Amino acid sequence: MSKLRSKSISQRLFVYMIIIILSLLCICTPLIINSYRTLNFAQQDLISIQILSKLTDTANKVSRERAYANKLMSNSSHQQVLYRVELDRYRLGVDENIRQNIQMLKAQGFVRVAEQLQSETMIDLKIARNLVDGYAALPDASRTSIQYDHAVQAMFAAWDSDREILRAFVIQRNSGESQLSDYITMILLLSDLRDQAGRAASNIIAPLSFKEQIPDINLARSLQTQYQAMYLWNLIDTLQPKDAKTPEYSRLHEQVKAKFLGEAIGLIRQILNESRRQEAYSITGSQLTERIVDKFSPVVDLQKYMLDESLQLAQQQKRLAEQKFVLTILLSLFALAIVLLILRYSQTRIIDPLIQAREEILKLAEDKDQIEQTDLDKKNEFSSLFSAIKKLQRKLQQRDALEFQLRNIANTDTLTGVSNRLALDDYLTIVSQHPPKLSRLCLMIIDIDNFKRVNDEYGHIVGDEVIKMVAEQLKQSVRNSDLIIRYGGDEFLVLIEDVQYAKALNIAEKIRTHMASKSITLADLGQSIQISLSIGVAVGALSWLDLFQKADQALLRAKAKGKNMVEG
Repeated sequence: MSKLRSKSISQRLFVYMIIIILSLLCICTPLIINSYRTLNFAQQDLISIQILSKLTDTANKVSRERAYANKLMSNSSHQQVLYRVELDRYRLGVDENIRQNIQMLKAQGFVRVAEQLQSETMIDLKIARNLVDGYAALPDASRTSIQYDHAVQAMFAAWDSDREILRAFVIQRNSGESQLSDYITMILLLSDLRDQAGRAASNIIAPLSFKEQIPDINLARSLQTQYQAMYLWNLIDTLQPKDAKTPEYSRLHEQVKAKFLGEAIGLIRQILNESRRQEAYSITGSQLTERIVDKFSPVVDLQKYMLDESLQLAQQQKRLAEQKFVLTILLSLFALAIVLLILRYSQTRIIDPLIQAREEILKLAEDKDQIEQTDLDKKNEFSSLFSAIKKLQRKLQQRDALEFQLRNIANTDTLTGVSNRLALDDYLTIVSQHPPKLSRLCLMIIDIDNFKRVNDEYGHIVGDEVIKMVAEQLKQSVRNSDLIIRYGGDEFLVLIEDVQYAKALNIAEKIRTHMASKSITLADLGQSIQISLSIGVAVGALSWLDLFQKADQALLRAKAKGKNMVEG
């Protein structure tokens, strides 16, 4: 009987030991699984950055192909031999780059993205190239700026298709909550900035090559891409974390500001101004391409720097994840070994001696009655007490950037580049949340005198030039922080915060006198048009409606007094 009891105790001890080991495994297993997932995410991030680097390089190459195409198309047929060789050689490199990307994407499991690159981007690129080659093959006398511009627009479509590949890849990548998301967003924005920068020039290359006045549609597209590039640049600078703004980043940042924002955009604006004034262009289409293409290299350099930084971060995260995974396994094995040693020690040094002592006591006992032993029931509940939940919130600036980008385009008047009524609605929504602003807000309602007569006598094209000239004068006369709105066909609003009434009248008078001193020369008719403005000024009100009515009444008084006046 004593031997049976001892055997029963040993069996219970064995069960308890198994339960303890299983409990330890319940604690260690989730930690090992979590560290393995972290390692897997880090590995995916590293692969994603490597793929993204290849895809952005391809996108930049597709965008840069426009420069070679422009060189070919902007020269006469007998001067195309050298440019033809350069373009064909460059195309071979782009095609090889795309084929490598397709193979790489398929190898890494991004089959759908690879198929999209093959079935859409390559087709759009082929269509664009056919249009470029078809135009280049035409005799000089058969070429038109419209045909040239059509080929340029097709190249834009090819890049847009490649940009969709980048977006599709980012959406399909698995590690959506990675710390690298901000870097990836900035890399995509820099790709957009590089292409928008090129489009600002490409949109005017056709009329420039033919020495024609830039059409309104091309002018609007060029201005839109300029504003878009400036917006993207400001957004990139805002999204870049302060601790990531290293000396190298600051150096590249200044290069982009000097070469691209300063020299490249300045050169494009010079050409636009020459077209507006109907002056002879100071450079040709080929010269524009030669002078401006290197201005975009700092943008690509900054993008490469961000790619290198993100690659280093991904490699560092992978190393840390590997170290964490190995350390978790080693610690788990160490803990399991310690438990086994403790249990073994407890059995040999404590439990076995106690059992032996118990048997000796039973042997010495004179009472031969069966000693009843009451077993204590214990309830053991095993559950995992630890869960490794890693909560990282990824910023959604890309989506916000795209939403803000669309809002910026929608809020801009395409003819003048100033804000429109949608922008006014957004501004009034903000003002309604801060009523004290209205008490210090100045509103100017500016109307072009006798504008209908200008349209009737000289046509809407001249009328548009008058409107654009007024918009430019308003931009030069107020601060960048002030809001200029094209409110109607020939009516503008100017909103100035925190300004005294006398100062507002001085600003309005300055606008009126400067405008009165300017004129538009009509070369075809041999005469010039003198433009004047009537301005109504109001400062402070209890509501926007009251402020508008005060300024509108002031404008009516200015009109009644003979126009070309400022009334408050």
